[in-house]
Amino acid sequence: MRTCNKNPLKNKALMQRLNPYAKTQAALEAKAIEARKVSRKASIKAKQSKAGRKDKVTRNTRFANLGTEMETAFVAADQVIKDEIEAGLYKAEE
Repeated sequence: MRTCNKNPLKNKALMQRLNPYAKTQAALEAKAIEARKVSRKASIKAKQSKAGRKDKVTRNTRFANLGTEMETAFVAADQVIKDEIEAGLYKAEE
């Protein structure tokens, strides 16, 4: 006579018999999920506050200025190379 094997992933009693730590692990996972929900809610609330919006404006302006700052740095580096070439300190390899 054939019997149907039970699936320990669906049957909690069988899983507990196979892995005694499974119940504790499930409880810890549920606790971690709840902590993540609370943390995310607090994070979103902080970002939507006036201080959070001010921080976002600061980040956006810093990011927007990044391109112009890079251009200035490249122009300055190019000028240094030109000065070195004129002084004879730098030879471009050909």
